[in-house]
Amino acid sequence: MPDFRTFLWSALVAGTALSGLAFSPAVLAQSQSQSSDKPAAQPTVPAPVADEGKSTAGSDVKTSDPTPASEKPAPAGEAVPAANEPPAPATSAQAGAAVQPESAEADLARGAYIAMAADCVACHAKPGGKPFAGGLKIATPMGDVIATNITPDPEHGIGHYTEAEFENAVRHGVRNDGAYLYPVMPYVSYAGMTDQDVKALYAWFMHVVKPVADAPEETNLVFPASLRSAMVAWNFVTSKEQPETGDSSTYDKLRRGRYLANALEHCGTCHTPRNFMLSEKQDHYLAGGSLGAWYAPNITSSKTGGIGNWSEDDLVAYLRTGHVSGRAQAAGPMGEAVEHSTSHLTDEDLHALAAFILKVAPMDDDADHTARDGSGKALDVPDIRTKGPQRIDDLAEMDGPHLYDANCAACHGADGAGTRDHYVPSLFNNSTVGAGRPDNLIMTILKGVDRTAGKNHAFMPGFDGQSNVQRLSDAEIAALVNYLTTTFGTGDLHVTPEQIKALRNDAPSETSPNKNK
Repeated sequence: MPDFRTFLWSALVAGTALSGLAFSPAVLAQSQSQSSDKPAAQPTVPAPVADEGKSTAGSDVKTSDPTPASEKPAPAGEAVPAANEPPAPATSAQAGAAVQPESAEADLARGAYIAMAADCVACHAKPGGKPFAGGLKIATPMGDVIATNITPDPEHGIGHYTEAEFENAVRHGVRNDGAYLYPVMPYVSYAGMTDQDVKALYAWFMHVVKPVADAPEETNLVFPASLRSAMVAWNFVTSKEQPETGDSSTYDKLRRGRYLANALEHCGTCHTPRNFMLSEKQDHYLAGGSLGAWYAPNITSSKTGGIGNWSEDDLVAYLRTGHVSGRAQAAGPMGEAVEHSTSHLTDEDLHALAAFILKVAPMDDDADHTARDGSGKALDVPDIRTKGPQRIDDLAEMDGPHLYDANCAACHGADGAGTRDHYVPSLFNNSTVGAGRPDNLIMTILKGVDRTAGKNHAFMPGFDGQSNVQRLSDAEIAALVNYLTTTFGTGDLHVTPEQIKALRNDAPSETSPNKNK
């Protein structure tokens, strides 16, 4: 409900803004005069930031290198990626090998792999834009947060950031001018990164990423969200990952998996529900959370609400390709995460991540009483075609079976079994159709699927108002969803046109970043 969420955000930010006055009056004055997400032209010592109840002083900030990042030569052997292409991830050997301090090339390879695992490009690139140049609009009830340019451009990017300032932004959400970042930047998770990985990430951004002299729009939220000082109190009461130590590439399997899940891939940012302060509920870790129009499902080891009936190989295949026959396929934000991040992880890291997630304590979901991928079966009797031609004078009168036959059966089959090679998934034993919440099924019908993972490409057209195939009304999509869930799912759902309209209005208008077509 958008109105309720707006009220919640207003109450949260207003309350934390008042608390912020007590914490840091200097920062409040600064935030009122600086509302831009663009880094300041000259670096200054960051203001203290509250972290787990302790204040971290910025007295160790180094003096910026006066040489613009665009003029710094890349180390020998390091290619600068093209401006319109995301950087290639490190190979398995590069990522897994322990990095020696004197090995600049290995350090840069590690940095490239960390940037990919942390999925930096997902937010810091707008559709059709250049990698890391920012500009993506991230919708909130208080306005759009505009992702910043994090290329090493000295004027519009982070080329003038020192390593200490970069670390303060990544781990604590504080810009080099002392202003606070909004928590759409997952610094709460990145706080758990090792010192070595933060250093490698900084080196890669400064020496390999190509500077882009683009200035994204400024973030301009409505009052009181415009007061960045509100984040002081929010940071104080929000639990953060504690920094890991040592060489993260040498961790044992489960420790490496935990590091990937919590510090880099930040799985809990989406899959953990939020409390009234919009902080993650630690006692509901990975139990499912709302992402606006989409829903990040329960991925605990529960055999009903979660993925406890999956094997490690199942989850590895899903993270690598976005598809597991007879179980699930990734779309929306998860499809983007697979495309830009998890599909590039090494086999060792994929198995470590999967092993850790499958050991997360089970938590049943009130909406799912059976396994999401355990419902339905192929239609025993062919669909409405057996009834012979039927005259429909008003297309608005088409019911669920007619809508399925006209828009879905050509690919998914008259019986809903999909194609034999599983390129088009079956609609039974399908976690999207069998889920206790209809959000992701509705959004998949509205927005479609366009996911590339390695050599695997998955495509399904959307049927929203921008569709080039068929534009379905709210009533038509409601009828289609009810037919699908009754025929191939649990039959427990009944959605209304009003629900479709609400999700349609909440859906982001922009497409996935880097879909430069």
